[in-house]
Amino acid sequence: MGNLTLVRHGQASYGAADYDQLSARGVEQARALGRSWAAARLAVDAIYAGPMRRQRDTATLAIEAAAGAGHTLPAPVILDELAEYPAFELLGKFMPQFAQAHPELRGLLDGTATAADRRALMDRGFWLVIESWCNDQLDTGDIETFGGFVARVRAGLARMTAAHGGGGARVVAVTSGGPIGVSLKLALGLDAMATVNHWRLVRNASVTQLLWRSRAPAELSMLAFNHVDHLPAELLTFR
Repeated sequence: MGNLTLVRHGQASYGAADYDQLSARGVEQARALGRSWAAARLAVDAIYAGPMRRQRDTATLAIEAAAGAGHTLPAPVILDELAEYPAFELLGKFMPQFAQAHPELRGLLDGTATAADRRALMDRGFWLVIESWCNDQLDTGDIETFGGFVARVRAGLARMTAAHGGGGARVVAVTSGGPIGVSLKLALGLDAMATVNHWRLVRNASVTQLLWRSRAPAELSMLAFNHVDHLPAELLTFR
């Protein structure tokens, strides 16, 4: 059987003007991952990464850290299908109307929310939007639907598994929480909300492993989920 290791990117810059860059902690998470690969003498046929900066940088930093520890790994191949779902596009389009429709979020509109409350309310509003999105309750227009997101990730998984056969193949893909959740959906038959609830649990720089058979590369089985044994306690983060 082939082994597909999915890695979530290191911690991004939540709350900064440019979210799509690794924080200082995210950089250290990526390097710790690479050192663990070197210690294990990880042998892979290919390393893929999504197109987002946080995904590409995590892969590059991990490979560089492995090389620094004396273990050479292949350069990452960029695969567009591994990009995250359109979270910020959805937030920008739908958060204002959700804030009007849900009284508990009114502090976002009238300015009464404190800085601490505003962050909590934004989180609450964000997940209300995502829950509606994954249940096909939003008119997204040109923004990717949940069904489209699932189909895109499925296509990316199929490209990787088909390209590397089955028996003994080992592939690494650095991506984000959403595609990892979709991978579990496909392997375990999860419904939409279970998929979202799983991807909310995916830690930064964590490792999830799936297996596939050469005669049926589209059929995935889960071997491990959300492992962070390679990270010290001070580097454990969800975002």
